[in-house]
Amino acid sequence: MRSIAILLARVRPSFRGSFVRSLGLVIAVAALAGAASGALPALVGAALSTLVPNGAAPPAPGSLSSVLARLGELPAWGVVAFAFAGTFVTVGLAVASSRLGSQLSGELTAALRIEMLRRVLGASPRDVEEAGRRMVEHRGGPPPPPGVKLPEARGGEAVKLAIARESGLVSDFAIAALTGLPQALLTLAVLTVELALDGRWLVLVGGAGLFLSSRVVAGRASKRVADETQAMQREDVRVFADLGEKLTLTEDLRLAGARGQAVSEFAEAAHRAADARARFARALAVSGQIKSVFSAMSPLVILLALRLGDATPDAGQIAKLLLYVPLLIARFEGLDGIRMGLAERRRVIESTLALLALPPSPPPSPDPVPLERLADTTLVLDDVTFTPKGGTRPVLDGLTLTIPHGAIVGIAGPSGCGKSTLLRLLLRLDEPDRGTITVGGVPLADLAPEALPKLFGVLSQTTRLFERSLARNLTLGLEPAPPDAVLVNALRTVALAEFADGTGGRGLATEFRAVPPSLSGGEQRRVMLARLLVRDAKVFVLDEPESGLPSATAEALLASVSELAAGRTCLVVTHAPHLLRSTFNVVMESGKVAAKGTHDELAASNETYRALLAEGLRGPARTPPRPGPP
Repeated sequence: MRSIAILLARVRPSFRGSFVRSLGLVIAVAALAGAASGALPALVGAALSTLVPNGAAPPAPGSLSSVLARLGELPAWGVVAFAFAGTFVTVGLAVASSRLGSQLSGELTAALRIEMLRRVLGASPRDVEEAGRRMVEHRGGPPPPPGVKLPEARGGEAVKLAIARESGLVSDFAIAALTGLPQALLTLAVLTVELALDGRWLVLVGGAGLFLSSRVVAGRASKRVADETQAMQREDVRVFADLGEKLTLTEDLRLAGARGQAVSEFAEAAHRAADARARFARALAVSGQIKSVFSAMSPLVILLALRLGDATPDAGQIAKLLLYVPLLIARFEGLDGIRMGLAERRRVIESTLALLALPPSPPPSPDPVPLERLADTTLVLDDVTFTPKGGTRPVLDGLTLTIPHGAIVGIAGPSGCGKSTLLRLLLRLDEPDRGTITVGGVPLADLAPEALPKLFGVLSQTTRLFERSLARNLTLGLEPAPPDAVLVNALRTVALAEFADGTGGRGLATEFRAVPPSLSGGEQRRVMLARLLVRDAKVFVLDEPESGLPSATAEALLASVSELAAGRTCLVVTHAPHLLRSTFNVVMESGKVAAKGTHDELAASNETYRALLAEGLRGPARTPPRPGPP
């Protein structure tokens, strides 16, 4: 229950209305329903004793039955009405508890999903992926049959599953436990006091013993069901794997004349799966009958208690005892269900808490420096080293680099040299192990995380448009949104005049669709560039903006970067440095700066740069423009 308390405390900020008041109301109604359920047998028994008196001994003083014995002063129809009223109140409280619990569970699910998404979006993608992988590892499940390899589950998919589905499972169980516990405890408390005052200890002991015996037998049956379930799942996986192999190699089977052999092999697997399913059905049938058998034995407990008792019971007392034992067993089962539910859902609850405990990325600064304090946008990386989590060697190793204010710098190098990692550290998607990064003389870590989107305008390989209008794509994250004139001007600047002018039925209201794409690849990149202009960021960071585009489109895109930068500091990671009109270029190798200089200087002096040029000429474009400072 401690884990549920922690969960509710972390989700509370996302709850609408008064969470404490709503939860308190649900628990109070559940407790009243439990107390009313415990009192109902005494009410029914007292009513029957009044209607069918036989001179039996009066109930024990102080018991609920002695209080209800006064019903004998009422007329017969009044006794019946009182009993029915008590029954309806008990049922009404139970229904109200269930309804309020379901409503609160829905609200808790929504709040939990919102808070989980907030934590995931605010955390490092690496931390989120790692949390998802741990979910997959801890979720368990039956091992695959020998020789069968299951596809590896991705951490991101596990996180989506946790937010979309498992949040509901956790919420439902949390509310069920918080309402079921007081309801069961209050019922048992009322029943225990009443049985003790009546001297019917044997009923209490017998009911508890009957429940414990049923748990022992049911536990063994449940274990067998679990074992047979895993065996059935393993055989189903084997059938699936065998079927996949046969369907993939259909032509090979025909050419080898092995169709009959393939069907025979599959038939063996199918029959093994059928036998496993039959064993599972038998185990499940036995397990399902155990509760019925023990419920049928409850009258024996009552009979034994009556035989050993001193007083002769009347019809009302017998009826009361007949209601006591099933109710005792039901409430014991409710408590045991909460215990088993905690054990079964422990990993899911732990996974949910792990997502809710993800640390914010980037970590906030205790005394953030406002952007207005920056002298300029000169970027300085001093002895920066970074090794990714789980890595054995650094991706960046003592990198030192200065990028002057307003410079357009192309960063090139072979794959794996650390180009994209450099940008990730600059954008604080990762934090360096050693060294410092400053902008305008201020350590990057001293800026508030919410100031980074205002400082950096980013177009990376993974940047995508959202399925919404162009206007909403251009103003993503901007509140209030700038006027349409700003959007139109940005579209014209990136050579998307038809969207700016609204010609051909295309304009700011044009909806972007991913499948089938409503914009070409080049148009999508230019819209992303326009978004950078709308944001009016101080530093542009572009990570291979030409990737995946046709030659002419890539050439035009890179050639226009200097115009788009318009005096801003601009870093461009590219495999085609010859297409960029840069201030100077940087060549990286093995996590370090290997060389830097203008295009002409590097082309004349650096072998790696010449190799990259040769590769670039074979790639995005074949007719390089004359490079040089803007």
